[in-house]
Amino acid sequence: MSIVFLTVVLVLAVASLTLKKSIASLISFALMMLVLGLYYIFLDEKLLGLFQIFIYTGGISVLMLFGITLIGREYKPSRKNPWTAFVASVFFILMVTLFFNNHDLLVFDNNINVEDRELFVKSYSDFVIIFALIASSLLYGTIKMMSALKRKRDV
Repeated sequence: MSIVFLTVVLVLAVASLTLKKSIASLISFALMMLVLGLYYIFLDEKLLGLFQIFIYTGGISVLMLFGITLIGREYKPSRKNPWTAFVASVFFILMVTLFFNNHDLLVFDNNINVEDRELFVKSYSDFVIIFALIASSLLYGTIKMMSALKRKRDV
C-alpha cells in the first residue's frame, strides 16, 4: 500500500512542477500534500498527517493561490535557469546530509542506548527525505515564481 501512496505522490509532484497552467499545477500540489498526509495517517502518524493536511494542503495552497493571482494563470515562456534546479538539488542533499550526520544531537538523553538512536534514525529517515524533497521543490517553485514576477515587472 505504501508503494501506491508514494507513486501517486511522485506523479502529482512531477505534474505540479511540469504543468503549464498555474491553477492545474496548484491543484496537483494540493492533492500531493493531501495524499502525503493520508500516507502519514496510514503509517499511524496521525498528528503528522493532520498537520500535513491542514498546513500544507490548506495554508500553503492558499498562499500559492495568492501568488498565482499576482503572476497570472499561465506561466510565460521563461529563460532556462539551470542554476535553479541545481540550488534545489543542493538544498535537498544538504538537508538529508545534515540529518544523517547529526542524528545524535536529536536525542538529548545520554542514557538512551545506541540501538534506540539507530531505531529513531531508521524510523524517521523516510520522513526526513520526504520533507527535504518537499522543501527543495518549494524552493524551486519559489525561485521560478520570483523570476516570473521579475519578468512581469520588467515588461
